[in-house]
Amino acid sequence: MISEPQLEILARPPSPTEMQKIKHTKDMVYQVLKRYLPTSQIKQNFGLSGFNYEVYLQGSYANSTNISFESDIDIVVQLNTVFWSDKSQISEIQQLLHKISYSSSKYRFRNFKDQVFEALKLGFGNDVVYSDKCLIIKENTNRIKADVVPSFQYRVYKRFISHSDQSFIEGMKFIDTTNLTEIVNFPKKHLENCEFKNVITDGNFKSIVRIYKNIKQKLIESGQLPGNSSPSFYIENLLYNCTDQCFNGNYSLSMLKTLQFLFDALKSGRIAGFICAHEQESLFSDKNWDLIDAQNFITSVGGYFLKQN
Repeated sequence: MISEPQLEILARPPSPTEMQKIKHTKDMVYQVLKRYLPTSQIKQNFGLSGFNYEVYLQGSYANSTNISFESDIDIVVQLNTVFWSDKSQISEIQQLLHKISYSSSKYRFRNFKDQVFEALKLGFGNDVVYSDKCLIIKENTNRIKADVVPSFQYRVYKRFISHSDQSFIEGMKFIDTTNLTEIVNFPKKHLENCEFKNVITDGNFKSIVRIYKNIKQKLIESGQLPGNSSPSFYIENLLYNCTDQCFNGNYSLSMLKTLQFLFDALKSGRIAGFICAHEQESLFSDKNWDLIDAQNFITSVGGYFLKQN
């Protein structure tokens, strides 16, 4: 079994220097957009009353579960003035009230992505690459590689009476501009839920996530696990489903408890009901993680953890 001192090393977050470089990259993107995104011109051309957008991290770096092998960051550029929504959970009357309160916009997602791209080009030059799901900023000595994801706000409505009396789960939505696939995620809700779980487990949740990720990297390097079968995002979601009690005690005990919980869930079939940490969809589906890949991951991590001296 991996010793407690070894687990302590695997649980550590990246160095403050690396984290500062991450923050610097995100701040550079924000400043470039603030300078070069033609907000006033867009408002005038498309008849928008406002143009409110925000820039934030998503994924491992936002959630502080990143490890040293994760070299690039995801930066969301989310437009809030124009949004998409899911109104299937509210009544027909509330849907009608929503239709009366909001009108469709002529401003399209492709407009936003193209204009964010042009702004980034003005700031970073040829280091910016237009891709299907994001805009890639190449790394250099001052910053790390960044995947910038232009998106519109996405709202899953729980109630709508008026502008001042409404309730929704906030997400983000963007379009793969190669095949026009629509992609929805809930990074803010994911961050909120993971942060709460980390607090009530005295910080052990995020530490155990990093241990699992580091073990995964060792399994990939030794050829025991395919490199693309267990994305870091899914590992974090997987462990979110473990009960809070699984994270009580030192790292050795927490590893044993989480592995036992996951093996029990596999044996009983209960794992099929696992959810994503944002609690808006299932972890295992055609859209998300393949259950066979997850089973292989859990088995491989368990074997590695128990056999190490």
